[in-house]
Amino acid sequence: MNERGVLNGLKSGSREALAILWQEHSGHVLNLAFRMLKDRDQAEDILMDVFVQVPSAVQKFRGDSALGTWLYRLTVNACLMKLRAERRHAELEEQNWETIVKEALGANEKEQEFDTELLTLGLNQLPAETRSMLWLKDAEGLDIKDLSEIYHMPDGTIKARLSRARHFIKDFLTRKQENA
Repeated sequence: MNERGVLNGLKSGSREALAILWQEHSGHVLNLAFRMLKDRDQAEDILMDVFVQVPSAVQKFRGDSALGTWLYRLTVNACLMKLRAERRHAELEEQNWETIVKEALGANEKEQEFDTELLTLGLNQLPAETRSMLWLKDAEGLDIKDLSEIYHMPDGTIKARLSRARHFIKDFLTRKQENA
């Protein structure tokens, strides 16, 4: 079933369409929730919450973006609500740090060694929303248009936040390594 068929099925209450959506996107939703919350149990709760929301939320979904992008938006919202409610900020998983560091440091410094603990310390100083944005762009490979839809922000705002975050990480790593 193609994406339009899945969307139409979801809107008509098809369990098959929901099963297809689950099969294609549950791993990505869980991964994003885990990256934001840094807790497997909470990420699994978010996964279930998001998919429980789908049958009612899909009625408002116009289909202007891909279903995966829409699910990322539901996931980001659910995670941010959880973070606000608990008054704590999450850390990103240490996996794929190298991709984020390469983006922050630039192509000329790809081979530079980095300390994942130091990187974690720097990333934790960024707001949770910015960390998740950085993760989705650099580690998950989403494009600016998708991020714009997920975060409901203009492309220029997304680009500026990513640029500032990368600049911050680069400066933070450089300062810490110079002081080591």
